[in-house]
Amino acid sequence: MNDLRMAVVGVGRMGLTHAENLLSRVRGAQLVAVTTSSAARTAEVRRRCGAVSVYGDLDGLLEAETLDAVVIASSTSAHAANVEACAAAGLHVLCEKPLGLSLEECERASAAARAAGVKLMVGHTRRFDAGYLEARRVIEAGGIGRPVLYRSISGDMNPPPLAFADLGVSGGLILDSMYHDIYLGRWLLGDEIVRVFGEGGALIDPSIATVGDVDNAVVSVRFAGGAMGSLTASRTTRYGHDLRGEVIGDEGAVQIGRLRRTPIRVLDRAGAHHDAVHTTPERMGDAFVTMLRAFVECVVDDTPPPVTGRDGAATLAVALAGRRSIQTGQPVEVRTSLTGSPNGDPEQS
Repeated sequence: MNDLRMAVVGVGRMGLTHAENLLSRVRGAQLVAVTTSSAARTAEVRRRCGAVSVYGDLDGLLEAETLDAVVIASSTSAHAANVEACAAAGLHVLCEKPLGLSLEECERASAAARAAGVKLMVGHTRRFDAGYLEARRVIEAGGIGRPVLYRSISGDMNPPPLAFADLGVSGGLILDSMYHDIYLGRWLLGDEIVRVFGEGGALIDPSIATVGDVDNAVVSVRFAGGAMGSLTASRTTRYGHDLRGEVIGDEGAVQIGRLRRTPIRVLDRAGAHHDAVHTTPERMGDAFVTMLRAFVECVVDDTPPPVTGRDGAATLAVALAGRRSIQTGQPVEVRTSLTGSPNGDPEQS
C-alpha cells in the first residue's frame, strides 16, 4: 500500500507538532496539507514544514486535496463537526481529545465514522508514553498485586488565554487537562469510574473565573471494582510541566513520570538543582510519534483503533461529572452515555 496521504486540521501547538512528526517520523504517512486561518501560523508552518499546502478552512482542504486520513487538532468545540465532515468525505480520522464537549457530540462523531465505514481514533496521547506503557504491563502482569489506589498530577506552567479557557471552547481545566488523568486511570486499572467528587477554584488567576473555569482542581474518584483515585490538575506549576502518576496495589506500587529534561542534578551549598521540561511536546514527544504510528498501522492493517470513540465518550462522561461536582459542591454519579452503555456508544468505532 502507498503511503497514506494525510492532512492536519488546525496547526496550533499540538497540530504543528503532529504535522512535523508526520513529515519526518511516521513511516507509511505523507503530510500533504494543513489548515489554518492565521497568517502567523501559516508562516510558522512554512518555516517548520516546508512547502506543504495550507488551506484557510476544512472545506477548502476537502475540496482541493485527495486524502486518505486526517489528524484533527482544531478547537475542541469544532471536533465533532470536523469528524463528521471528514468521515462523510471517506477519510480515516485521528481526533485530538476530547472527541466533543458533550456525550451527544461524541456519539454523533462515532455514528458518522460507523456510517462511513472509516476508522476513528481519539488522541489519548499519554497512554502511548513509554513510562505509562510499562506501568500498564507491570500491572497486568500482577507486579503490584490488586490495584487499590490511583494518583495523578497534571501541571501546566501558566494559565491559558481566557478565550481558550472558556468552557464552550475547550471545556475548561477538567475536560482539557484532567481528561488525560481520567483516561489513564481507566486504562491502567482496566476499570470504569462510577463516582466523583471535586473541588476547584481560580486560586492564582481570578480572571479565569469570568469564563467559568478554575486554575487548580482536585477530584476524588471511585472505580466500579472498589479502587479509589485522587486526580490533581493545575494551570500554575511555575517550576515546569509536571506530569506524573502512581498506582498502588496490595503487593506494591508503580510510579510514572519525570520532571527533569536533562539527566543531571547539581549539588552545591544552596542545595540540589535540576532543570525541568516546560511543554507537552517536550515531555510527550515520543508518545506523539507512537500514537501517530499506531493510527497509521490500524488504517493500513485494517485493525481496530487502540483508542475508540467509546473510550473517548467514557472518559468525557467522567470529566463532565467532575466539572459538575466542582460547580455544585456535591458528589456526582457518572452518566456514562445517552443510551446507558457503560462505554459511551453501542458499537466500537
